[in-house]
Amino acid sequence: MGKTPALVALLAIALMYFCSAAFTCMFAQAHSGVAIVWLPGAVLAAWLYGSERKDWTALLIVCGLANELAMGWFGMGWGAGLGMSVANVAEAVAAAELSRFALRTHWPRATFEMVSVFLLGVLLVIPAGSALIAATGVRLATHAMFVDVFRQWMLGHAVGLVAVLPFALVAVIRAVSPEWFVDDRRRRDDPAPEPRRQIISLLMVCTMLLLTVCVFVQDAAWPLAAPLLFALFAAVWADLLIATAMPMLVALIAGPLTVAGMGPFASGLVEQSDRLQMGLLYTGLVACCSLPVVVEQTRRRLEIARLARSAAHFQAMSQRADSLIDALRRDALTDPLTGLPNRRAFYDALLRQAGSGEISCVAMIDIDHFKRVNDRLGHAAGDAVLARFADIAKSSFRSNDLVGRIGGEEFAVILRGVTIDQACMVCQRLTDRLASAEIATPFGPVAVTISSGIAPVGSDGEAAMAAADSALYEAKRAGRSRLSSAA
Repeated sequence: MGKTPALVALLAIALMYFCSAAFTCMFAQAHSGVAIVWLPGAVLAAWLYGSERKDWTALLIVCGLANELAMGWFGMGWGAGLGMSVANVAEAVAAAELSRFALRTHWPRATFEMVSVFLLGVLLVIPAGSALIAATGVRLATHAMFVDVFRQWMLGHAVGLVAVLPFALVAVIRAVSPEWFVDDRRRRDDPAPEPRRQIISLLMVCTMLLLTVCVFVQDAAWPLAAPLLFALFAAVWADLLIATAMPMLVALIAGPLTVAGMGPFASGLVEQSDRLQMGLLYTGLVACCSLPVVVEQTRRRLEIARLARSAAHFQAMSQRADSLIDALRRDALTDPLTGLPNRRAFYDALLRQAGSGEISCVAMIDIDHFKRVNDRLGHAAGDAVLARFADIAKSSFRSNDLVGRIGGEEFAVILRGVTIDQACMVCQRLTDRLASAEIATPFGPVAVTISSGIAPVGSDGEAAMAAADSALYEAKRAGRSRLSSAA
């Protein structure tokens, strides 16, 4: 909650405390008991858990005053009520601190140890401590039996904490920090739409209520296993909030029906307080059996969600790595200026072509007097000439031919499925096209010519490349701007 609690919230929790305490006092007075059942302590503990410690004082003061008013008007008097108010406030603070220790320190790592400590605290240590304070206060104020007050208080408060506190904690955490206590039923990738989840949760609640009613309107003891088994089923499959609500639903039905003299626990017990205590014991059993399963199942859901996120993260990283590797491979085999295959890529393709057995030729092309362009206009102009020549060359050959930059102003072409005469015709068209074109550069248009040497590939790519290189030099010696073929 973080900020100072609003006045409405303070008044609401004070009213809840007053009404609950007043009902408990009136019931206890009518049946010669003290604090036979106590539920608001768990709600206050959950409220404290979700609040900043600096806000606790106001919450505890209003609840303590509400408790004191209820005890003074409807209970054992102002003196006894003071001790009970102190006990209730101390109990809520202890339960909140225990919940913080369990959830904020050990969740979700040590679930078994966490649940063990939590159950030991809410079932024994905290109720025993508050019962000791309350029983001492009641004994001093009214001379009531210390042992009876201690026993009734401890049972009622222990069941109230174990049955209500987990549900209240989940509700508070989900309201305050919905991203902190995520379970896999609320993930974005949940295939079940929200209305469907709500319907399933409603059906589970109705099923538990109906099942518990059916068990406690008859006298046989063996059906008592049914609500327990369904609570365990809900602990595995239900939403976390619904799973933790199951013990409360059992208490809501089992308690009143048992007090009314119905159900397996009513026979042989005359006092309504004794019947209620048996119903509370059964509720505590359901809570103690289902809570460890709820916690462990939630931990597994969180772990599965974490692993799914990790898998998606690593898959994304792997895809990025594959993309990077592909990009590096392309860069390693591509000339950055012209975008053509570089010397390594071209030679690899030539060797594969030689091994294919297909008729083909290779042409070596050199831009005539390219050094003069660099010396006269600079390297920027030379780069423009190389890039433009690469575009003209790619558009002059077929799509299944391969044009590559061997180095500097030297280029090479693999012409697939052609004879030496056909290759000479294709290369001559490129020579004529370039001779009649002007290439734009940052320093004005430039006219260039090319010389070409052509050789059949055969079965030896390296020999074909050497023959084409020799033919290229023959074309240069003959005056450039021409082509020559290997004999």
